[in-house]
Amino acid sequence: MDIGLLRTFLEVSKTRHFGKAADNLYLTQSAVSFRIRQLEDLVGLALFSRQRNNIMLTSAGERLIPHAENILASWQIALQDVGLPEQQEMHLSLGGISNLWGTFLQSTLPKLADAFPQISIRTEINSHLELTRALIAGRLDMAVVLDPPNMAELKTSKIGQIELALVSNKQGATFNDINELGYIFVDWGTAFNLKHAKLFKKPVAPVLHTEQSQIALEFLLTNGGAAFLPLSQLDIYLEDGQLFKVEDVKPVKRSVYAVYGKSVKEHLSVEPIIDLLNEVELKPETSLQPLE
Repeated sequence: MDIGLLRTFLEVSKTRHFGKAADNLYLTQSAVSFRIRQLEDLVGLALFSRQRNNIMLTSAGERLIPHAENILASWQIALQDVGLPEQQEMHLSLGGISNLWGTFLQSTLPKLADAFPQISIRTEINSHLELTRALIAGRLDMAVVLDPPNMAELKTSKIGQIELALVSNKQGATFNDINELGYIFVDWGTAFNLKHAKLFKKPVAPVLHTEQSQIALEFLLTNGGAAFLPLSQLDIYLEDGQLFKVEDVKPVKRSVYAVYGKSVKEHLSVEPIIDLLNEVELKPETSLQPLE
């Protein structure tokens, strides 16, 4: 299998145009067409239906996309692994949802590098679903998430809790003022969304919907409104009076988990990394609070 065939297939599936795919890959259009024909000969099926100015994936092409992405990602990881310097004996591919990168994992990377000088780290930011797929496919060693998958192939360790408070730029604001203030919805996962639905018995149309707390915080400080954000991310803003807690709404606690494949121990010692995550979690500058 020529990896270039899969890379070309994915580019055409993304652009739905042979000419644009050729430009992006620095190839001629005839070379792109030839590669697609080669791949179709290999799989024995048409991957695209070709109509004038309209290139569509066939059902076989749709099914091939996740496999092609996995093969390319695995090949890239293999190149990185075999190319590691001799002094870097360990390789950790660490994933997380965007909210936990901003509030926790970003500050963890230097601590991991200091604690394990022989480690090489690769990072990935993605959704819970895509992180789970990457763990199962072996593209990730570990992921830090809020909603851990319940799967036999994966192990889960609880590493802490994150406390989310409803805050506003208006002092004395109550829950009944949310619609008037403008609600900023931050997606903190399935369990949070269930609690959120019970709290907001009537639907509320958010002025902003985001998966990143930093985006929500910056919008809140600039435009005003109300949002659920990590308490420790808010310390400086609560102290200087830029933001205020909505006092009639209790903070929501969310557990944070490290998830990893059962086979990862064959090439990586997981326990010391889990221990370090717990140690980092206990420190006050992070947004995670100690487990009770």
